[in-house]
Amino acid sequence: VGPVAESLRISEIMYHPSNTGRPDDPNTEYIELLNIGARTINLRLVRFTNGIDFTFGDVTLDPGAYALVVKDIAAFETRYGDQSPVVGQYAGSLNNAGERIELQDAAGQTILTFRYKDGWYDLTDGEGHSLTVVDPAAADSATLDKKGAWRASAALGGSPGYDD
Repeated sequence: VGPVAESLRISEIMYHPSNTGRPDDPNTEYIELLNIGARTINLRLVRFTNGIDFTFGDVTLDPGAYALVVKDIAAFETRYGDQSPVVGQYAGSLNNAGERIELQDAAGQTILTFRYKDGWYDLTDGEGHSLTVVDPAAADSATLDKKGAWRASAALGGSPGYDD
């Protein structure tokens, strides 16, 4: 266990953006990560191995700072602007029905593994709100598997790149 595993947390997931009724809508899914530690961490070769496919490049994350990985950068920037801390675009899609997410460090050790469920909160299931972790500092694999660790975002669209 190193500083990345001790400090990196997933803090928000937009898995089912607003339903507009148009099947060709650009996808504004995202996953937000947060450095809860006291030191800057480098995310190089940290990767999502379940749920989505993404490997971080040479990205540093200061204490208290956020990083976003998104489904479609152009769609995300159209919806949220270009000031968010987007570090890359992932392959695959978050399952609107819920699924297991796994994040591993550069050595292949699991940082977080949990399953989110779309039935937890109606507002997060196509109504435009994200799933937001109640307490990122206490969020580990065991707690993130439970509805009580999450809540619907306060704002429509969530709070990508800042505290909700």
